[in-house]
Amino acid sequence: MYLDPLSDSALDSAGPALPPAPQPSRRSVLSRLLREPLTHFVAIGLAIFLVSHVIEARQSRYNIHLGEADLQRIATSYTQQYGAPPDPEQMRTMVDNAVREEIYLREGLALGLDKNDEIVRRRIAQKFDFLQQDQAAPREPSASQLAAWYAAHKDRFAEPRRVSFEQRYFAPDQRGEAAAKALATTALSAKVAGDAFPGPPTAVALSRDEIERIYGGTGFGDAVFRAPAGQWAGPFRSGFGWHVIRVTEDRPARTRSLDEAREDVRRDWIEADRRARNDAAWQALRSRYTVTLP
Repeated sequence: MYLDPLSDSALDSAGPALPPAPQPSRRSVLSRLLREPLTHFVAIGLAIFLVSHVIEARQSRYNIHLGEADLQRIATSYTQQYGAPPDPEQMRTMVDNAVREEIYLREGLALGLDKNDEIVRRRIAQKFDFLQQDQAAPREPSASQLAAWYAAHKDRFAEPRRVSFEQRYFAPDQRGEAAAKALATTALSAKVAGDAFPGPPTAVALSRDEIERIYGGTGFGDAVFRAPAGQWAGPFRSGFGWHVIRVTEDRPARTRSLDEAREDVRRDWIEADRRARNDAAWQALRSRYTVTLP
């Protein structure tokens, strides 16, 4: 008689159902893993790695290596400062100082002295700023870029008015203020020898600002620029004393052509391009950070 393997009769004839196989517990699995030789091998290897890493870290902290490049840097620094290379004794002293500085640095870092220190923070920030500045080589402007920059910034390449003049000087500290001024007034109409001026006896192609800087910033430059050319004028008071002057040349202000100012325009463009690229690099770096304010 055929029995359907899925029928109730077939199931009844198969006898009682077997109980499900017992599942291993987590504890038994862990116990079996701990008895495995491979587990022992991995654990021993990991322990050796960790111990060697700790030993190597401790050894590297207390190991200072100065190579040829370091010694050359020390010698170069001494030469730049004193104008001559160090002798052996001086070199030993500088190496000892470098080692002392490195040891103090490492010990300070180990103590966390660099944390929350404004001076250290500022110095690190300044050093990073220095390192990230000017990473790319300067670019040279094309002819069209040069011309466009010149056209947009012509005022930067203007030449100020300049005058040349000769002078007679009368020192108040030798004869008094009033007497020096009176003698200077006389010199306008008579040939009166002046005193020795502490600067150049004649002035050549000076701007108003240059005259003010050279002669003491007392309005002397304005007086010279108002004086008529070719005749004696004054007396004018400078920071030194009294002067009568005669303008021998008067160059009006003008704007240099691109050909005349080409090198200045080129340097100006390169500097502006450098600043623009540095700013772009900063903006790219800044975009990585989210700043939260109260």
